[in-house]
Amino acid sequence: MNRKPWTQDEVAILVEMYPKHFASEIAVKLGRPTCSIYNKAYALGLRSDPGSASRAGRVGAAHPNSVATRFQIGSIPANKGKKMCADVYQKVARTMFKKGHTPATHRPVGTESERSDGYVWVKVAEPKTWELKHRLVWEQHNGPIPRGYNAQFRNKNRRDFRIENLYLISRADQMRDENSLIASYLKPLADLIRLKGAINRQIHKREKNGK
Repeated sequence: MNRKPWTQDEVAILVEMYPKHFASEIAVKLGRPTCSIYNKAYALGLRSDPGSASRAGRVGAAHPNSVATRFQIGSIPANKGKKMCADVYQKVARTMFKKGHTPATHRPVGTESERSDGYVWVKVAEPKTWELKHRLVWEQHNGPIPRGYNAQFRNKNRRDFRIENLYLISRADQMRDENSLIASYLKPLADLIRLKGAINRQIHKREKNGK
C-alpha cells in the first residue's frame, strides 16, 4: 500500500498545530488518519504542551464510556469476601501463578534483544530495565554520557559495537545533520521547525522552574 507523501504545507500546519491541538483535530484538517499525525509528529520530534495533554486526559475521563465503567467511591466488588468454589479452584490451580514463580517470558540480566529499528538492547537489572548496548559500550570506555548527547555509529552499522566506531554527538547537532529528517526539507521550513523546537524547550524550561 502506497502512503500519501507529506507536503511542505502539511508539515508546516502540523508543526503549528500539534503542541496545542488533539491529533484527531489535525487529522480532520489534513484529511489524514490519526496514526499518520502521531507518526509524523514523532519523526519531527514534536511534543504536545503540558496543558494540552492535561486537557486530553480530562476529556477522556469525562467520556460516558469511562464514567459508566469506572469504580465509584464506595463501590464494593461483587466477589469481595467470597472464596473460589473447590471444583473451580481444582480446574484452575494448574495454571495459577505460585509465589516465586518465574514467567516463561522472563529474560535474565545480560540478555540482548534486537528491536525492529535495528538497535540492540541489553537487560541490565530486574525486573525490566534495559539499556542500549552501544551506549553501555561507550560508557564502559569513557564514563557516563552527558545529558543532551547521544552515542552514534560512524559506519551506520548498528551491530558494530567497536569503541572506535562510536562517537558522541549533541542532539542539537544531530538535528542539523544532513541525514536528519528536518534537513530533508527546504531551508526556510527546516529553520521554522528548529525555531519552534527551541521556543518549546524554553517554554518547558520556564514552566519547570515555575516562572
